[in-house]
Amino acid sequence: MQDRYVTDEELVAFLDGEDDLAPVAEIARAMEQDAALRRRLEALQIDRAALRDSFAALQPEPGVMPDLSALPSAAPGQRIGSLVAAASLALVIGLGAGSWLARPAAPGWVDYVAAYQALYSTGTLAHVDQDPVAQQAELDRVAAAIGKTISVDTLGMFPEAQYKRAQILSFEGRALVQLAFTKSTGEPLALCIIRTERQDDAAPRIAEREGLSSARWARGGYDYLLIGGTDTGLVSRLAASFMSMEI
Repeated sequence: MQDRYVTDEELVAFLDGEDDLAPVAEIARAMEQDAALRRRLEALQIDRAALRDSFAALQPEPGVMPDLSALPSAAPGQRIGSLVAAASLALVIGLGAGSWLARPAAPGWVDYVAAYQALYSTGTLAHVDQDPVAQQAELDRVAAAIGKTISVDTLGMFPEAQYKRAQILSFEGRALVQLAFTKSTGEPLALCIIRTERQDDAAPRIAEREGLSSARWARGGYDYLLIGGTDTGLVSRLAASFMSMEI
C-alpha cells in the first residue's frame, strides 16, 4: 500500500466505510506505518466535521438571518476550503432568494402602452390626413375588435385635440384599440381601450407614466387609458369627457 499514493477520494470513502470505493483494509494497515497518511486522514475528518457544523449554523429560523459568528473557527493548519465553500453556497442561496422576493411585478398593458407612447413625436402623426368617411370606415373595423361602436363625429368634438386615426394592438392575446389624437402643437395623445373582467366603474386616476401625463378609468367592462404630453389639466378634462360620453 505504501508503494502508491492514496487519494483524498479514497480516504473519504475509507471514513465512510465504503469498501467498494476504497481498499479499506489496506488503508487501515498502512496507517499503522505511515504517519503522513494518518495526518491527512485527520485533516479530512476535521474538514468534514467543519462542513457539517457550518451547514447547521447556516440554517436560519423562519424570518431570521443566519448567525455567521456561530461558524466554527479554523484550527491551525486546518484546511478551510470546504468551510468557505459552505458559507459561499449559503450566500448564493440567500442572494438568489432575495432577488426573487424583490422581483418587481410583471408589467401590465398600461405599462406597455406608456412605453409605446413615449416613442411618439410631433412627426409621428403629422402625415395622417384622412377624410371623415375613411376615418369612420377605419374606426368601425378597429372598434369592432373589442365589441364597440364609436362615431368619428363624437371623437371630433374636442377643440383641444384633433382625432387622427385608429389601430388595433394586442396584449396577451387580447385586442387593444388605440385612438390617436394630436394637440394644436402637434403633440400626440392616445386613448387606449381594452376589455376587462371588471364590471365596476372607476373614476379617472391621474398619474405620470414614462414622463407623460395619463388618466386611467374603467367603465362598462372596459379599461381606458388616455396618455400623452405633459399637460395634466388637458388630460384630466378629456378623460372626464370621454368617460361621460361613454366612448
